[in-house]
Amino acid sequence: MKSRSALFLSLIPALLLATSCGGGGSDSNEEDVPDPAPIGDGAALPTPTPVGRVWTVTEIESEPATGGSGGTPLCGGELGFKRCVCAPDVPSYVRYRPAVVECNGNAAAILSGPLLDAFSIVVRDTQNRDRWPAAGSGFGGCSFETADSESPPAACSAFKVQQKFSILAGSAKVYCFGASGYSEIFADAARMTVKLSDDPFSNNDDIARYCLAGPDVPLN
Repeated sequence: MKSRSALFLSLIPALLLATSCGGGGSDSNEEDVPDPAPIGDGAALPTPTPVGRVWTVTEIESEPATGGSGGTPLCGGELGFKRCVCAPDVPSYVRYRPAVVECNGNAAAILSGPLLDAFSIVVRDTQNRDRWPAAGSGFGGCSFETADSESPPAACSAFKVQQKFSILAGSAKVYCFGASGYSEIFADAARMTVKLSDDPFSNNDDIARYCLAGPDVPLN
């Protein structure tokens, strides 16, 4: 029978081999990375924005503006809200793109002609909301209190304009919204509401309402 010291010495090569193959110890230069939480165990996974065409301003400028003849708003309004001009009838001076490069890939409206100097434009959903996502979502870095205030900053809502700029030598303006038309945030977007002028002492501002063909569908 081998002595204890002889047995120990005979095991040294095996111990060294196991260590070199990662069977023991750890590299002090590596960080301990926790195992990922299994799906369905409370770890919410973000939903990626679907991929669709993204327009550039140059492409928008080169595309002929099509459109209908406007007229009486006949669509929408199923829940008692005022109706909007049906998408096929929206005139050519009102255009929409689900995603524009110069708007950081977000949706945009392009206004021209009689709406070139419009006071404001927003997107509204089928519930007639222009503040979305709801207060408390943290959208735009806004706290619940800020987003739920009487006049929250535009940054708190994806349906409001985040930036605007002129194109076509000043004959049209691009209004960038806060999210892509392909995103879940825009999934229920149904219309664009244009306020032509603003009277702080009146609730009867001149407003035009235009239905979208869909939040992920270009218009005109």
